[in-house]
Amino acid sequence: MPRTVASPPLTGPHAAWEQVAARLPELAFAEGAQAIIADLPPLAAGPDDLPDDQVKRAATVLGLLAHSYWRFGVARMYVSRNRDIPDRLPPAIKQPWQQVCRRLGRDGAGLTIEDWVFNNVTLSDLGRVGPAGEYRVEDAVIENLRPSIPVYGNQAEQVFTSAFFEINAAVTPMVGEVCGLARVIGEGGPDAHDEVCRILLVAAECARAATRSFRRVSPRGDSATFCDPVDWAKTLVTWTVPPPGYPTGPSGSATPLVHFFDALIGRTRYDSTLGVFAQELRGTQLPQKHRFFFDLVRELDLRGYVAGLAEVAPARHTAVVEAFNEAVTAFAGDVGFLGVHKGKVVNYLGVGTIVGRNQSTAHDQTFIADATWTEMAGKLQHARDERTGQAI
Repeated sequence: MPRTVASPPLTGPHAAWEQVAARLPELAFAEGAQAIIADLPPLAAGPDDLPDDQVKRAATVLGLLAHSYWRFGVARMYVSRNRDIPDRLPPAIKQPWQQVCRRLGRDGAGLTIEDWVFNNVTLSDLGRVGPAGEYRVEDAVIENLRPSIPVYGNQAEQVFTSAFFEINAAVTPMVGEVCGLARVIGEGGPDAHDEVCRILLVAAECARAATRSFRRVSPRGDSATFCDPVDWAKTLVTWTVPPPGYPTGPSGSATPLVHFFDALIGRTRYDSTLGVFAQELRGTQLPQKHRFFFDLVRELDLRGYVAGLAEVAPARHTAVVEAFNEAVTAFAGDVGFLGVHKGKVVNYLGVGTIVGRNQSTAHDQTFIADATWTEMAGKLQHARDERTGQAI
């Protein structure tokens, strides 16, 4: 999770990007949206032009402007929603976007889930935000959150983006716990297995907390966290899809929570379609700091440690195995995070396809005649099987 929210706006000449970004909700269905966005002044974003502490904000602003240039306007609601979208960008966006993405260590210009959500969500009540942008993770719930720069300004956008933030906030305790796990495994000792058990049970509870948060994304109109599946499909999640030739757009498969738990349980199989996709996103969507941290978690070889207790401490092995399997189940089981995710995603995708969202961020085509959202259910199940197969 970011340590701060409410990043300060860009300053100096680059404030021109902020001024147009602030108008995005009013431009969403305007005929002249492309012309207004393209009329931005040409500005460089190299180290001599844009301070380091503004690069992340610039990546967010430029990414939002790029996707809005591709997607905005009533006419684009009725073309073949994804394949007919031109892949050109005005130089005033494309060139600085490429520069800031390179400065962030990315191979190409693209909108990541960090740009779209984690660096673009703030608290609705700024009284809960400290002078330097600090906040309490306990306050990071859907009702308290909103996009810092909204694209459409509708409730579906507010709930869906805020849910990503809340879901991952639920797993925050594991950052410190897994550092303690590294010390326990490294030092050993007669009580090490008790501490490993405790940490695994914390991991299981974090996964359950994330599941409860995910369930709050509701298709029910009387819910305080209502995310209208039609509005969701016609606006926000079609907007996230870039044209062919650009890196994959923001996707749930790039959620830090998922990659953390895969590393913790020692997932080794990535043969499924979504497994291959997750590995691809690891290199294009995850920040370098996350990749480095998850590599360290995987190197702990927690699964190997637990299995090895069968020989050195057979009396204690059973309890640790049960805790490990509980963590796997809470993450990937039928009523765990990925099990609930499968049911909710398939239902939202089904509605989305019917109302015209015919392509995912991975550029997979979906058509009503093929009912491909049911095919997606099979892909999600295959990816879950690769995790539950890690149980001991």
